[in-house]
Amino acid sequence: MEKLTQEELQELQDVVNQYEGISFRVGQYTIEIEGFKAERRKLIEMAEQALTKRVEIQKTLEEKYGTDSQINIVTGEIVKQNEQN
Repeated sequence: MEKLTQEELQELQDVVNQYEGISFRVGQYTIEIEGFKAERRKLIEMAEQALTKRVEIQKTLEEKYGTDSQINIVTGEIVKQNEQN
């Protein structure tokens, strides 16, 4: 029976091991990427919910204080636009 030389066998084993290592890493990265995608979708959903809530609060405040009001988000002070001039 014919056999590979030790050098040929070693070269083949090295390449196979290298390929398997790379394939494993690609699989790991794919799993991580999918996890990041899922987290991104969740964060986008949370941002959309926060934006919706912000719009609701804005409408409520406009109804209460008028559409010509400017609210300082740090101090809570309300200034009517016609008072600014």
